[in-house]
Amino acid sequence: MIGYDDATHTYTVDGAPYASVTQVIAEAGLYGDAARWFSERSRERGLMVHKTIESYYRDSLDVAALLPEVRGYFDAWLRFESDTGFYPAYVEEAHYHHAIKIAGRPDLIGPHEGAPTIIDIKTGAPAPATGIQLAGYEYIFKAEVPCHRLAVHLGRDGKYKLQLYNDRHDRDIFLAAVSIYNWRKANLRGG
Repeated sequence: MIGYDDATHTYTVDGAPYASVTQVIAEAGLYGDAARWFSERSRERGLMVHKTIESYYRDSLDVAALLPEVRGYFDAWLRFESDTGFYPAYVEEAHYHHAIKIAGRPDLIGPHEGAPTIIDIKTGAPAPATGIQLAGYEYIFKAEVPCHRLAVHLGRDGKYKLQLYNDRHDRDIFLAAVSIYNWRKANLRGG
């Protein structure tokens, strides 16, 4: 059974700690200096937009109560949904891979253009590590067939842009990051 602590962003599976996909990527240095481009305000905005979309799919969203700074991003999501017919099968649901002891919560997973698709919602600038992050989610999702990996960049103006990640080497890079993470944990943190 998987557990997730939202406050600390930590996972456990049957009581054992599991690293997150984003933690592994960060500790391998694959986000680079991206942190300097993102402010606390942009992080909070991204979190609010994610929670809004999650609430929308869980039928608990009060649209009339949306904050003005979130409304345009949500409108962009609704436009994406309308344009593509996307409807998720999984919304912020935790998945894990027992063999590598990694867990994560992809934003959304569902059919898009006839294939299972893992979607990452973005409200900021594109980051090179997004493809690797999505490959990590695909790996822990354990899909029977390769998934499409898609970032939906939402704009405050109600528009969106799609970025498809189809480099299959992203999975190799993710697994290399897992190896680095595990080596560091065993050798640099007292094991």
